[in-house]
Amino acid sequence: MDWMLEGLLQGTQFQTLYNRKIESLREEYHLRKIDIDILYFLYKSGENNTSKDICSLNLFNKGHISQSVDRMVKQQLIHTVQDEEDRRCVHLVLTEEAVGIIGRATELRGQMYSMILNGVTEEERRVLLQVSKKVNRNIREALRNS
Repeated sequence: MDWMLEGLLQGTQFQTLYNRKIESLREEYHLRKIDIDILYFLYKSGENNTSKDICSLNLFNKGHISQSVDRMVKQQLIHTVQDEEDRRCVHLVLTEEAVGIIGRATELRGQMYSMILNGVTEEERRVLLQVSKKVNRNIREALRNS
């Protein structure tokens, strides 16, 4: 396989760039990368806002999610709400301070995407999105079957 494609699929360069972009945000609010990722997920997730929903992404393990949630509850960035129908289910809800942090994280992500997609046409972006969806679907299927 081409090394450039393999590097893209592994995401190491992307993660390095992302870490650099959010470093100031992490330092200012005493957050870890996982904290920012979870806050961003909760912002985008709508009603899918439980630790189980975050775990379903296969990006973090349960222990790391639990530690991050505990840390952010103490920092008053999120609070928990027990589900009315299923008492075992706990929803994670963002506070106003978290929404401000997410606004800045979203701005930084936008800057990063502008940089990495510089010179990529709209048609190429559509093709990239289609191929990405297929690759992700294949990876999920391979994980289910292994």
